[in-house]
Amino acid sequence: MNDGYPVLLQLTDKNVTIIGGGKIATRKARGLLMTGANITVVAPSFTEELQQMAVYRIQEKYQSTHIKTAFLIFCCTNDPAVNTQVTKDIATHQLINDCTDKSRSDFFNMATFHQEDHLIAISTNGENPACTTEILQNLKQSADI
Repeated sequence: MNDGYPVLLQLTDKNVTIIGGGKIATRKARGLLMTGANITVVAPSFTEELQQMAVYRIQEKYQSTHIKTAFLIFCCTNDPAVNTQVTKDIATHQLINDCTDKSRSDFFNMATFHQEDHLIAISTNGENPACTTEILQNLKQSADI
C-alpha cells in the first residue's frame, strides 16, 4: 500500500453513516460528535452509550439505501457478509473505513490529542491502532502537554 496523504476533514453538515451498533461503532460515533457532522448509526441493536448519544439511529439491518447520502462511511459490524456488502454498495464519491479490513478502506483514523491552539495526530496507516495510541500517550507525557 502507498503512503496515505494526511488531511483534517471539515465535517460540519456532512452526512456520516456508521454501520454497526457495538463497541467500535460507539467509539467512532463518540469521536465524531464534536465535528458538526450529521451522524447516522444503522444496526439491529445499539450499545447503551450509543442509545444516549445525539445521533440519528436506524434500528434495522443494513440496506444499501442507508448509505446513499453519506460522505463518510464507517463499517463496524462483526458480520463479514454485511461488511463486504457495504464496501460493494459505496459510490465513487464516498469514502469508507472498513474497520474489519483495512485493504477495503479509503481512510484510517489517527490517534489525536486536541488543545485549543493545536492538534497532534499519529498514524500507523491502519496497521496498529494500539501503537498509535501508545505513541501519542508517550508524546503527551514527554512534552508535558
